[in-house]
Amino acid sequence: MHRRLACLAVALLVSGCSFSGLGPPPNYGYLVITAGGVGLRSGSTNVPPNLDLRLHATGAALQASDVTATLDGHPLSLATEAQDLVATVQPLLPLSTPHRLSVAVAGMSTQNINFTVIPPTAAMLAAHIDPSTGLVVDAVFDDAPSQPSIAAALPGAKITWVDGTHARISWSGKPPASIALPASIPTAGEAHLDPGITLSLVGIAPHTLRRVTVPPPPSVKGIPVDAFVINTAPSNSSLAFHLGAVTEVTPTGWQAQANGTLLGTPDQSAVGRAGAAGLPIWPSLANDSTNPTATDQLLNNPSAVNVLINEMVAAIHYDGYRGINVDFEGMLAADKAPFTAFIQQLATAVHAHGAKLIVDIVPHDFAGVNPYSAAYDIAAIGKAADYVDLMAYDEHGDGGTPGPVAGLDWDNAVLQATLPDLNPAHVLLGVPLYGRAWGSAFGGASAYSNVLYNALAVPGARVDYDFNAQTPYVLSPNGSLITYFDDADSLARKVALVHTYGLLGIAAWRLGFEDPGFWSLFSA
Repeated sequence: MHRRLACLAVALLVSGCSFSGLGPPPNYGYLVITAGGVGLRSGSTNVPPNLDLRLHATGAALQASDVTATLDGHPLSLATEAQDLVATVQPLLPLSTPHRLSVAVAGMSTQNINFTVIPPTAAMLAAHIDPSTGLVVDAVFDDAPSQPSIAAALPGAKITWVDGTHARISWSGKPPASIALPASIPTAGEAHLDPGITLSLVGIAPHTLRRVTVPPPPSVKGIPVDAFVINTAPSNSSLAFHLGAVTEVTPTGWQAQANGTLLGTPDQSAVGRAGAAGLPIWPSLANDSTNPTATDQLLNNPSAVNVLINEMVAAIHYDGYRGINVDFEGMLAADKAPFTAFIQQLATAVHAHGAKLIVDIVPHDFAGVNPYSAAYDIAAIGKAADYVDLMAYDEHGDGGTPGPVAGLDWDNAVLQATLPDLNPAHVLLGVPLYGRAWGSAFGGASAYSNVLYNALAVPGARVDYDFNAQTPYVLSPNGSLITYFDDADSLARKVALVHTYGLLGIAAWRLGFEDPGFWSLFSA
């Protein structure tokens, strides 16, 4: 939240207003209004809490008797400084609060400026065991804090500043049970932390991470979770332990073939557990995403489509499934129309048997339709299906450049680009539970515990934070390995978009990948 805007000259037009001074006012020309040395205009969101107002006229020195300034309707006391008028406010304006400044100058029209005080400084503390040096805490700030204030808050600690916003904290002796940074610590942008930040240092195991951020994540209790499960021990174990937090279960295992027949069956362990718990089971019907030709052959063969739909109807009838999840990916853009027709025909068939249909789609992004979303007629699919799973991943994928799997800023962008074609109340936000490591693996995906184990095994590895994406990552000292992951804190910020956009819930891909703390987000 650095304030680096150029000064803005605000032209105040001559009007018929008059002041009580003798004779006409001086020719003041243009008026430059700054707050904290930065041009102030209506809509500014980075104004310092003391306002630090300065009025400068280009034509003549301002006379206090010719100027009236009010803040939220209350007069400001203006003092002369050289040829300018200045004002500050006490007590300080609360961070992130909106205000209205009115400035009237003799011979000019009144200027009304709506602004917001700079938001609190965001920060992260992340504790882990470095293989070479033992317990360390990586501290990251989105605006440079007062280093003496940080030192005063951490007596006995060794603080090594990487730069103005990154520090590593360590101890030569026994570390304390916890550390805390108070909200009062000032930062370069004239903000401060809000609230303060506390991190426990007790019981941190090697290859694990304990992390806390301010501002803290929002509450997401009560948000429905559609859980994808695959036939692995970690995935089924996760389902067994967290059945109470799951709303629907989507076991994988079916793959549609070019002739309409099915390869595989829905994961029977997941089906059994979900059925015993009385949870709705919506098996996932996938294509072979690596073979678009086979999918093209299926979708453009009415006989094959009929075979596949009959298979789904039979599964609903004999196995009691309450719905079907369609997960067709990697399709040719030319198959947009036949895929839509397939979805419409399948929806009619499953609805006739009292079941529902959910379709997984790749969202559009801020640039519009992209190569991955081109095969989806999102509006038509949204009308035919009961629900849509918006697969908000991967922002950065295998073989690409390092970055978040799904940053919060990117999630907002794809939702804003895609939701106009959908009813938000029928949309599930697809949430990735895995991380990706860029190095020799070039962005390979793996479970939270695996990517962290490998990333933190490197001596000198440093935990960092992308404040725009609100996503953590780990950097090796020489930059040869960079690992992006999501934990309970960062996932909560994405899951909360369900409230922001009025969505139905989330679809979690996939159980067995997640930070165990993820489930605490949904506990009562």
